[in-house]
Amino acid sequence: MRIYLETTEGIVGHHGLESVLNYAHLEKYIDNFPPSDDKTHVPLEDLQILCRSLLELFGRRGVRSLQLRIGREIVKKSFEKYSWATRLLLCLRFLGPEQPRLRHALVKLIGAVEKRYPSPEDMSEPRLELQEEEDCFLIIFRDNWESEDVFSSSPVCHVTVGALAALAEWTTGHVHEVREIECRASGYPADVFRVSKACEREIEKGSYDSSKDRVRPLLVRF
Repeated sequence: MRIYLETTEGIVGHHGLESVLNYAHLEKYIDNFPPSDDKTHVPLEDLQILCRSLLELFGRRGVRSLQLRIGREIVKKSFEKYSWATRLLLCLRFLGPEQPRLRHALVKLIGAVEKRYPSPEDMSEPRLELQEEEDCFLIIFRDNWESEDVFSSSPVCHVTVGALAALAEWTTGHVHEVREIECRASGYPADVFRVSKACEREIEKGSYDSSKDRVRPLLVRF
């Protein structure tokens, strides 16, 4: 929640954020951001109300840019929490092949989300799945809060897209295309995100050969 508030304030200013919070009836957060730790509980409903209010105030195009930026900031802040020694060890992963690094990062991300927000016991399928295809990774998210009780003809989970894009770029050192190809807000049973194995530079040049990355189908369940 704090990252949402700080990022929004950085774009619309202090008084602009105050107006947004008043509009959303979230006055309790005015000059009172929650701490940036995992110990303080912030109601998920507050986050949903804030996002819907931003949509109403800025429109789909404006809120998309804001939410993409928030997603990237979430990943950035997460890495900043590491000590310098841990960051050094993480950087050493650049010595390995790019595709395994990206796969490993996505597995770790999904595991971290599942650890913080465990799947309900009554769910017949896991909350999150990672599937690997010839030219991309697919992340299936069955109860993403961004699409909960939202109706839209186009995908709405821009925070998740921004976070995945930032993670892919940090892990590989290149920009990878990340798209939400199915969204619950549009009637699909789950939100599905596609992370391209090829970086955008390879796609533009037409030099990416997916046959070199063929592996057996991978399904990671949490």
